This record gives sequence, structure tokens and C-alpha cells, in this order.
Amino acid sequence: MKIREFVHRLFGVILVPLAVFGPFSFIRVWANKARGVRIGRGVWIGYLAFIDQPPEIKETMVEIGEGTGIGFRNSIFSHDSSPEWHGSECDFRKVVIGKNVYLGANVTIMPGVTIGDGAVIGACALVNKDIPANTVAVGVPARPIKKIVRKSDGSVEYVALK
Repeated sequence: MKIREFVHRLFGVILVPLAVFGPFSFIRVWANKARGVRIGRGVWIGYLAFIDQPPEIKETMVEIGEGTGIGFRNSIFSHDSSPEWHGSECDFRKVVIGKNVYLGANVTIMPGVTIGDGAVIGACALVNKDIPANTVAVGVPARPIKKIVRKSDGSVEYVALK
């Protein structure tokens, strides 16, 4: 094992607990950034939120846009290790969360998902497909139920989808 890999793994042993159990959001944001997660300005990460950035992958696997709120006990996965049980390679896919997105408590996001700007994901949702911008999505699996319409006077209207 090279020295760089050793230091990276050792750093990971320290950073992962800070990223999940850090007492304040800014510590969790800092620790996730140090692990390689791309995080915009003004992001809030709730306690016990797990963001998957495998140490063996050098590229950023999770991107979080500015102004996004990630609720308590969320799980954001960038890889699926189930193929390893069948002798195949682990499947890594990038997760992109847009700007000003809100994820309620206990949301699970699966690999390869993109969530558009301004979306709201309800508590306990399982997001396994892309969610369009300015949409409210809920359920297992998450389905868009409302469109968020921002009016010129600054107010917001929620329009039910058919």
C-alpha cells in the first residue's frame, strides 16, 4: 500500500465519524467536503446523515448544490455493492442534488439519481429515479405529487399533478 493510500484511509477513519456524528452542521459539511463530496455554499446537513463517497474512487460521486437542506438520518448512496454477491464489479454512479433542494428526515437516495433545483422530498421517501426541478416528491418509491410555482410577487403555489 502506498503512503498516499494509507494517509487517505487513515483520514477516512477520522472523517467518516465526523461527517455523520459531528455535533454541528458546519462540521458535518466540512468533513464531507474533506472526503471528496462537492458541496455548495449554505448547505445544511442534519445529524446522522450518511453521504457515500467511497475512498477508492478519486472522482466526486456526490454533488450537492448551494442552499440545500439535508434532513436528519438521510442516506445518499453512490454505489451498489449487491453485484459483488454474484461475482460482478461494484456499480458506482454519481448522485447530483440541485440548488435549494430540501430533503426531509430519513430520505434514502439511490445511486445515479439527479434531483432538480428547488425540489422538496418528503420524509421517509426512497428516491430511485430522477426528480424534476421545483417538484414535491413523496413515497416509496418517491413520486412527484405537486409542482412548485413561484409567482412574481414572491409567493409560492403548490399545484397538484395528475
